Amino acid sequence: MRQANICVLEYPPAMTSNPSNPRPVVFLHGWCGHANEVEFIRSALPGPVLPISWMPAGGEFNLEEWPSEPDLEAKNAIARQFADGVLARVRRTILDAGFAGASLVGHSLGGGMSCVLAADPALSIDRVVMLESSVPLPDRLRQTYLDQMIPWVDRAAEAGRLATQAGWIAEASSWVPDFFSLEDQGDWRLRIERRFMFAPVVEAALMIAGGVQWPISESVASITCPVFGLAGEAGRMPVEELRKIRPDARVDHCPGTGHYPHVFATELARTWLESGPLRTTFD
Repeated sequence: MRQANICVLEYPPAMTSNPSNPRPVVFLHGWCGHANEVEFIRSALPGPVLPISWMPAGGEFNLEEWPSEPDLEAKNAIARQFADGVLARVRRTILDAGFAGASLVGHSLGGGMSCVLAADPALSIDRVVMLESSVPLPDRLRQTYLDQMIPWVDRAAEAGRLATQAGWIAEASSWVPDFFSLEDQGDWRLRIERRFMFAPVVEAALMIAGGVQWPISESVASITCPVFGLAGEAGRMPVEELRKIRPDARVDHCPGTGHYPHVFATELARTWLESGPLRTTFD
């Protein structure tokens, strides 16, 4: 596999209403997202911020490595290896940037990634803040994602990337609206929809199929740092399940928006971050 570069947007400390707590933050976007989503909540992050664009680039996976025989176990293992490689690059980026000990703020799959990274003692993560993340990840949802994504790589291996990408675009247009509420309109909705539809199909499918195999549920149950969650209205965060395995977690709801509270309920998300998740000390 080709090594892809990870895009890092570096931000200096910002002046906010909470200057007494310059806690460093690593922002991890969701599947098919981008580091620039941090711009919506940047003013609520008074310390240094490291937003990382971790989605793999098109062509990173060599389709010649994909099994032609119907060996689902082997295909799942390849997807997990692919996602593990992305996770390892994110980990190395955090360490190389001097952000060990930072808080992790993750949206969607980036929240699951945050939980797994927080279980790494070398990173010394201060806290995990999840924005609409599927954490914990139920087995049925994990299997649903595998069933949906592995066939896309099969198609690409059989019919080629271009034809498969066209099918991905056509099908994605039917399920992408599920990520938004009726009020979530405007330029950013269109931008997010384009990212879903035009993400390189092979790498996007492998990333979700591999990422859902991470020990996300086990990690959030075992990490010792504080855990926070912000769930969108009719969103994808299993709030009650999270509270069962982490009764100490602070989990709040963000009304009037869907899967992107930091984008479409920006003021609420900023206020929530400033009111506890990134202000409270645990010394």
